[in-house]
Amino acid sequence: MLETIGQIIGFVAMGIIVFSYQQKSHKSILTFQMVSGLLFTVHYLFLGAYTGCISNLIGAGRSAIYANRGKNSFCSAKLWPVIFSIVFIVSGIPTWLNVFSVFPMIAMVVSSIVLWIDSPKINRAFSIPTSACWLIYNIANLSYAGIATEIFVLSSIIIGMIRLDRKKTEK
Repeated sequence: MLETIGQIIGFVAMGIIVFSYQQKSHKSILTFQMVSGLLFTVHYLFLGAYTGCISNLIGAGRSAIYANRGKNSFCSAKLWPVIFSIVFIVSGIPTWLNVFSVFPMIAMVVSSIVLWIDSPKINRAFSIPTSACWLIYNIANLSYAGIATEIFVLSSIIIGMIRLDRKKTEK
């Protein structure tokens, strides 16, 4: 029963994350990703996929800090990508289940660096390897919502790149 509820919550999170890549501002992308991350935290908890669970919980906090960068000195510290990268690696150790546990760690380290860059164009382009790592993890953990999410996220990133990034290049 918890697994079914978890999958449903995951599909709600999927809708939110896919929508995030269609946003024009960096802050909007991060805000939607924060909400999605919190929902995916519950999703992975219900599936017993603890590395994915803790990675999304920390990722939601990261999104909140990154979205408020520039508003105060705490959120603007240039060490945040390094701090979060270390936290993602360290948090993956006690939640390690098998070799597939490394994929959320890699994804979150890469995204910690990429999302710090205040450029939706760069965010979209470098989210592709992040999404690929999550896709592998989701397949290994039978996260149907996660698998569908990464397929939609990859599609949404490509659409966003064509719709928002290519137009700017042509002008």
